[in-house]
Amino acid sequence: MRTSLHSEKYFFGADVLRGIAILSVLLYHAFGRLYGFYVPWNGYWRDFHNPPSRQILFFYPVSFGWAGVALFFVLSGFCIHTSFLRSPRFSNAQFFWQRFWRIYPAYLLAMVAFAAMERLDLTAPGGLKQLLAHVLLIHNFHPSSLFGLNPSFWSIATEVQLYLLFPVLLLVRRRWGMGRCLAVTLAAGLAGRVVAVALWGLPEHVISPAFSWPVMTWFDWTLGAYVAERALQKQTAFRKHALWLAILVPAFVLSTLCKPLMIFSFSLAAAASAVVLDLMVRSRFRENFVLTGLAFVGLISYSVYLWHQPLLSRFPVWFGRLAPPWVAGIATAMALALLSWLSYRFIERQGSKLGKGLWDRMATPAASPRPSVMPTPSQPR
Repeated sequence: MRTSLHSEKYFFGADVLRGIAILSVLLYHAFGRLYGFYVPWNGYWRDFHNPPSRQILFFYPVSFGWAGVALFFVLSGFCIHTSFLRSPRFSNAQFFWQRFWRIYPAYLLAMVAFAAMERLDLTAPGGLKQLLAHVLLIHNFHPSSLFGLNPSFWSIATEVQLYLLFPVLLLVRRRWGMGRCLAVTLAAGLAGRVVAVALWGLPEHVISPAFSWPVMTWFDWTLGAYVAERALQKQTAFRKHALWLAILVPAFVLSTLCKPLMIFSFSLAAAASAVVLDLMVRSRFRENFVLTGLAFVGLISYSVYLWHQPLLSRFPVWFGRLAPPWVAGIATAMALALLSWLSYRFIERQGSKLGKGLWDRMATPAASPRPSVMPTPSQPR
C-alpha cells in the first residue's frame, strides 16, 4: 500500500537543489575551460606547486562543481521512487515508456545538433560507431565515446542504465526492505571498484569508462530513493544532519586530493547530497526571489545540462567577435538560458505529453461494438 506525498513541499525543495546542482556544473565547466579543470597528480597527491594556472588555486572550490552530477543522481532516485510510491499501480512497461519520452527526444535533438557541429563523418567506421553508441546510450562504456560529441552525455547514458536496474531494486525492496537495498547497492559498488582497479589501475580522473558503469553509481541513486521512502513514512533518513555533513564533506575533500581515495569521491559527494536533500524535504520554505529563481533553473536543468558544455566553448567565441569579453559572457549566459527554456518548453514537455497520450491510447481497451439490431422483447436483454 502506498500513501501519497505532499508534492508541493517536497518537490519545491528538490527543484531548488536541482538548480544549485546545474549552476555548480555550469561554473565548473566555465571556469575549467578558462583556467583548467583540475590540479595534476604528483604520485598519490595533488601537485599544488604546478597548477595549470594561478587562477585555479584562487577559484579552487569551483573545481568541486562536478559534484553537482552526483547530486543529480540522488535527486533522480528521490523523484522516481517518490513517483513510484505515489502511484496506485506500477508497470515496468509504463515506467520505461514514460522515461523514454521524458529523456530521449530532447537528448536526440541535442545529439544530432552536436554531431552536425562536430561534422561527424558517418562514412568512416569511427564516426558511425560514435553515433550508434550515443543513439543506444552505451557510449559510456568505451574511452573513445565516453566524452564524444558532448562530454556531459556520459551521465545521461549511466542514468538510463540505472532506470533498467530500478525493477531489480524494487524486487530487493519487496523482499528485504529499503535499508537492505542500500547495503546491496553499496556492496555492488565496492565490488565494482575492486574489479575496475584490479583490471585498469587507479583512474586519473573521477570519471572514466569503468567508473561510469551503473553499478558504480547505483548506491548513489538508491540514496535518493531511500530519502523518498523515509519521507513517505514521515521519518528522517539521517539523524543529526550536521554531524553527518561534518564527516562526509571533509572526507569528500580528502578523497579528491589523494588518488587512491578518489574512487570514492563521487559516492561521498552523493552521500553528502542525500543528507542535504533529507534536510530540505523536511523543511518549510518561505518562497522568495532567490529560491523561486533556483527552482525555475532546476525545472529546466535537464535541457541546460544537455546543451551547455559544447556551447560554452562556442558561444563566447561567436559573441566575442562582436563585443567585449564581459558582454560576450553575459550574452552566452542569456543565449544558453533561452535555448534551454525552448528545449524544455517545446521538446521535453511536449515529448512527455506525447508519450502519455500514446500510452493512454494503447492502454485503454477498445469500446465494445454496439449491436446492429435492437433486441426484440423476446430476446434477453
